[in-house]
Amino acid sequence: MIVVSSVEQIDWYAKGKDRIAQNVRNLINTFRYEVAYHRTMGLPADVIDRPTPEAMAELSVEVWQLIARYEPRANVQNVTCTPDESGEIKIEVVLA
Repeated sequence: MIVVSSVEQIDWYAKGKDRIAQNVRNLINTFRYEVAYHRTMGLPADVIDRPTPEAMAELSVEVWQLIARYEPRANVQNVTCTPDESGEIKIEVVLA
């Protein structure tokens, strides 16, 4: 089991399962329209302005769909969104 968090550092030299986890980490830290020629890749930026419970619910669904589309090698077991003290939402993905 590998746990991927949106707040971890990037490992540019990852290989194997760590590389898949790194790709998932990159996906959950990217907003739509940030990547040239892949404008739909990433999470929707408009969730930032929504109430926290609504944003967390939408982000969970978006993360599942995003990973299924752009990193099909990842076997997602669980997606958890939790707010911190400042209201920023942290995303955690558990991979098998």
